[in-house]
Amino acid sequence: MNDVWRIFRKDGLEVLRDRRTLFVNLVLPVLLYPVLLMFMVQVLQLTNAAPGEPQRIAVIDGPGALHRLLRTPAASDEHPKRAVAGALSAPKASPMVIATLPDGDSQRLSELVDAAGKDPLDRSPEALALLRKNHLVAVLVHHELPDGRHRLAVLQDDANSRVDEVQSRIAIAIDAWRRELLVERLRAAGLPETTLSPVEAAVATLAPAAESVRTRIAGIIPLLLVLLAASGAFYPALDLIAGERERGTLETLLSLPVKRRDIFLGKLLVCCAGALVAVSLNLLSLAGSVGVLGAQLRGSAPGVDLSGMFAVGAGSLALCFIALLPLTVTLAAVGLAVTGLSHSAKEAANYVSPLILVVLFAAMVAIIPGTRPTFALDLVPVTGVVLALKDSLQSPTPPWLHLGLATASSLALAAVVVSWSARLLDSERFRYPGLVRAGWGRFRRWGAAPDAPGGLEVLGVYAIAVMGMTMGAGLLAGMSTVTMVAAPLLLFILVPALAHAWLGGYRPEAISLVNPGWRGWAASVLVLPFGIGLSLLVGALQSTLVPKEVMEQGGDQVMEAVKGIRAQGGPVFGTMLLLICVALLPGICEELLCRGTLFAGLRKGLGVTGAALISGFLFAALHMSPWRFAPQMALGIMLAVVVWRTRSVFPAMVIHAGHNATLVLVELYANSNDTPKPLWIAAFAAVAVSWAVFAWRLTARREVPSA
Repeated sequence: MNDVWRIFRKDGLEVLRDRRTLFVNLVLPVLLYPVLLMFMVQVLQLTNAAPGEPQRIAVIDGPGALHRLLRTPAASDEHPKRAVAGALSAPKASPMVIATLPDGDSQRLSELVDAAGKDPLDRSPEALALLRKNHLVAVLVHHELPDGRHRLAVLQDDANSRVDEVQSRIAIAIDAWRRELLVERLRAAGLPETTLSPVEAAVATLAPAAESVRTRIAGIIPLLLVLLAASGAFYPALDLIAGERERGTLETLLSLPVKRRDIFLGKLLVCCAGALVAVSLNLLSLAGSVGVLGAQLRGSAPGVDLSGMFAVGAGSLALCFIALLPLTVTLAAVGLAVTGLSHSAKEAANYVSPLILVVLFAAMVAIIPGTRPTFALDLVPVTGVVLALKDSLQSPTPPWLHLGLATASSLALAAVVVSWSARLLDSERFRYPGLVRAGWGRFRRWGAAPDAPGGLEVLGVYAIAVMGMTMGAGLLAGMSTVTMVAAPLLLFILVPALAHAWLGGYRPEAISLVNPGWRGWAASVLVLPFGIGLSLLVGALQSTLVPKEVMEQGGDQVMEAVKGIRAQGGPVFGTMLLLICVALLPGICEELLCRGTLFAGLRKGLGVTGAALISGFLFAALHMSPWRFAPQMALGIMLAVVVWRTRSVFPAMVIHAGHNATLVLVELYANSNDTPKPLWIAAFAAVAVSWAVFAWRLTARREVPSA
């Protein structure tokens, strides 16, 4: 830690000496917020005060009441307010001008409407040409029907910039005319006007204006926080490695008797500190600017008070920082790694620009109306965090489960990225980026192939599998249940894992595709009861935390798929088909991906413990099932330990397939029994403990010859 602290002080002082960069990245944005807010207020005030251009429409054969209502400015006041109040009110309505059409044009438009009948006259080039010839936004064609009703055809130029305002004014006038006609007919029938309004409703807005505005802009605040964290982390990274390489001091730094990992961690702390300082200063400036703006609005508009818009409480602010911290670490590590692979600071800046664009697009989902966090989106970097923070700002109760899952996913990604990036300083390619690239896998031109894939490399393979399962599986909708279960496993999990192993040119030992020997096969049988008991025990504990309706919904979905597969082949063949689809295929495909490719790549960067935890987490996330997440993660960690002990993925395949087959058969044939589930768990646990201890001794870690 002393070495890390020295590197942090050295690089931190170098960053602080660059006053111009500090001013541009930290001070200037802080000063711009009040200026930009005041500029927006002035623009709105000038827009409101400026007289609007008249809106030109025409009415063909319309009654005098409709002309009167269209010309009445008061009609627009009945439209729902699009304003906040006071200085931030919407622009005043422009005057409505009812133009007179030439007789030939008026007659031709009436003929076009008559020819269309009850159908709307959509996309008529001739009608559009007549409107634009007379500089009109819209034309109303009136026909009085024989039964006393009125029919109006509204022809509007949708490409005109004033069409929205005109459409609103026309709708208000038509509603007012309809009400006048109804009132006249009610009076003729001797009925009071209140017959039209049998129910009166008054809507009271109870929340303060500041909280209401904050709820509506809840998607913008997380987006702003992520962008500030990204810019605050990326720009110091431009100078800490690429800048030192240009100045010729990087080689001197690497020659010091300090671990390369400590050098990287010191630089990483500088980037993280810069990101947190940037986020804090910008938030304080923005909150202060909004407070000043709210104080000014209170004088001109008593109903508006935005001074407490960012007063979300210490708890919510703490949640934001906790959720953003692992994401900030990840962005800083990626920035250091990417900029370190460049020849100069200029080239590093070119590399950083696409990264900011990627972060921006991943965070922009928060501003899409109606987007909410889900268990699948919680696992997506950046997106899961911003959606969880958005929901925290909108809901009175924070979504603890989504916040925890998104933060855990960010922590797992940060651990992988930091570990991978810290090892780059030991790479010749990183220290000397001008060297000729050797290529990858089967495309290498020189040098020995690596003994195992890299961490980010296997995460890319996992991302391809997840993308295929989430997006490609929808293409199979409508097919048989067997196809919908088996095809995604083969196409989107097995194929990416095998293709990566072949294209990478890795030896079978690199991804544990070796014969474990008789001890490994025996261990797979002995550890199977322990895996089943562990899964049942964790599932029982999870059922006490997850709402009952969620658990029942998940169980119903699984059992529907199970019964659908079994129904396709009958009692005997259907059961065999079921075991192939839900036990054998998942055991082979998922183990090749999660305990073969994924565990091998993560183990190279994180060690056995970190790789087992993260591969188990990603294995559970692959199923995208909140009601099975905890049992699947526990099973995944156990299977990773089995692969490490036996140096082979085949015992894990046997345990995985046996686990799935046992649980499905018990659910099918023993679910109707009155035996409570705790007794099932106790029975499995009793067998599992003794057999697992024996299997642990049996599979003493040793070298296994390749098959």
